[in-house]
Amino acid sequence: MPQVNSWTGPPPGKRDARSAAGVQAAGRRMDDPQDRDDPHGSGQHDGHHVPAGAHVADRRGLTATGAVTVAVALGMLGAVIDVSTGRGLRTVFAVCFVLGSALAALLVHREDLKAAVIMPPLTYCAVAFVGGVVGNSSAGGSFVKTQGMELISSLVLGAPVLFIATGAALVIAVFRAMTSRRA
Repeated sequence: MPQVNSWTGPPPGKRDARSAAGVQAAGRRMDDPQDRDDPHGSGQHDGHHVPAGAHVADRRGLTATGAVTVAVALGMLGAVIDVSTGRGLRTVFAVCFVLGSALAALLVHREDLKAAVIMPPLTYCAVAFVGGVVGNSSAGGSFVKTQGMELISSLVLGAPVLFIATGAALVIAVFRAMTSRRA
């Protein structure tokens, strides 16, 4: 089994017999310090490693984390525009949210397609909550009651946007899954 240099791997001085011999699974020599920092040949020789889930994108496209980042960023952009120009989440948010969800499903790794379909309702709740916190609220009372009412209102009034975004992500994910099986 090849050695994996990561934040969970053994310290650089304690390598297994294969790496001690200077040979890596891909057939390259580990004598070059640059190759030891880059065991997978990704071309990134930064000397430090991050957990796999922390990567947003690579040469294949977006990771699940990257897909969530794209969808939330576009949704938040639309929410900021809508909240700063009036009351509540409106058309700009709807367009940005649907576009972000579809773009995330289009660019995500094939093995993360399920995450792209599950993501829109969760990101919608998060963005609607933040939009309710930032925007003006007509409900009185405690913070929890006010935010609960705003979130429920956003979910009820924004259900079509949520369904369209989830549907778009689902259609794109199914299409991508079908085309990858044929190839």
